[in-house]
Amino acid sequence: MQKILSAELKRVTKDKIRFEITKDNYEAFCNAVGLYKKDFLETLKKSEADHKAGRTTKRKSLLEITEKA
Repeated sequence: MQKILSAELKRVTKDKIRFEITKDNYEAFCNAVGLYKKDFLETLKKSEADHKAGRTTKRKSLLEITEKA
């Protein structure tokens, strides 16, 4: 069963958007944006291994990664 999420927009500027969700909505929010998907969790494990091995790249934004895909 899907849960309806509600979020309160707190601040919007040229470069940032800030919103707040309740503690009760946190798990539903994580699920909605894909943070519990198996592929995402495996990617996190690989990333942690790369970081520990010193294989890192400095990034200013995640957009650098998504624009290449």
